[in-house]
Amino acid sequence: MENALADTTVDAVVRPQSVEELTACVAEAARLRVPLTLRGAGTGNYGQSLPLRSGVVVDVRGVAGVLDVTAGRISVLPGTVMKDAEDAARATGQELAVMPSTYRISTASGFISGGSGGIGAAANGDLWGDNVLAVEMLSVEEEPRLVRLEGDDVRPVLHTYGTIGVLTRIELRLVPAHDYTPVVVAFRDFATLTGFAHDLVSGDIHVRLCSVHEAVGAAMLAPISSLYEPGEDVALVLVDSGQLDALRAAVEAAGGRTVEWTVKPHISQFPFSHTILWARKAVPDSSWLQCEYASDRTEFLAQVAEVRERYAGIFLQHVEFARTGERTRPLGITPLVGLADHEDALEELLGFCRALGMTVLNPHSYVVEEGGYVGDTSQVVALKETCDPYGLLNPGKLGDSFFTSRGLTPPSARAATARR
Repeated sequence: MENALADTTVDAVVRPQSVEELTACVAEAARLRVPLTLRGAGTGNYGQSLPLRSGVVVDVRGVAGVLDVTAGRISVLPGTVMKDAEDAARATGQELAVMPSTYRISTASGFISGGSGGIGAAANGDLWGDNVLAVEMLSVEEEPRLVRLEGDDVRPVLHTYGTIGVLTRIELRLVPAHDYTPVVVAFRDFATLTGFAHDLVSGDIHVRLCSVHEAVGAAMLAPISSLYEPGEDVALVLVDSGQLDALRAAVEAAGGRTVEWTVKPHISQFPFSHTILWARKAVPDSSWLQCEYASDRTEFLAQVAEVRERYAGIFLQHVEFARTGERTRPLGITPLVGLADHEDALEELLGFCRALGMTVLNPHSYVVEEGGYVGDTSQVVALKETCDPYGLLNPGKLGDSFFTSRGLTPPSARAATARR
């Protein structure tokens, strides 16, 4: 990925400060047939906002502000930082149902265009769990049209790298606010910890975050490793403060211990994709994998055990939990350390995981279809053709001509094709 995108260039960067200025940028780009790549802020692991065909990058951070807060809904401009949205919601006794772990810098449009889950997912699910209620976006035409999508119609916009339309308004779900306490839950047996974590997220104790790390990976979280002992498997938990004692009792009954969060870094600096960054600091040539385990508790624990036996010390299991309705979903964002540096070794690992019934995503691709997050790509492509008739939005990231069913074609080969 890094080599494939190393020589990307842009012709200009524009920084609109209002929806009106953003609309003027879009209209002029359509008139001149200049590619547009929209960019917010946050964490991007896939090269979503790096243009393959030069053109203009549009930095939307200036188009920011909270528009409205009502019961169960907040409406914001695309460049609004998610922390500002969270603060506005909390002023009304509510909180965001889900927000990225990079919420202190991530923009609303960046989150829904390139993110998936985050803090709150353990209670309320990911972006696809009805947490994006509506969006408004501009079509890329000489006279841009305002297109409003609500409910399930929003799905083609989620995690499609800003290839569909130019977002101008985002409406996110709010839930009643809780006060939270960060804690570390530590066990000496990974199977016991993962079973406990699944039960915790599925149970009655309200947690906004439950991030599980086996001991080798936990040791790589350098700023907080003093909180637990070498060899301990840990879960980083944000628990309702009023239920902290109940959590402590449950942990003790299961044979673990609860550790107070006494270090300065915020707990949000370590779950989700942050884990990959800490692993790469510890082992610079490490890689990573994204996957989803079975929702069924017994099957999930069997998958954990099989992977641990086959890829001990290589597949460093890191599990984030999302709860959608009554369904608990264990999601893997896993550092890979010491895997043989060739495609066959990765193919073998992916095949092993799929044979266990795990869903494996491909984080090493900047192509929407290959990432694995978008199911019905035909619906996505159809909407793009309507809203981006000249194919100017982030070209090369979506469309049949850039799709490979195998999903493992080296990115450099795709980039070379895109530049021809």
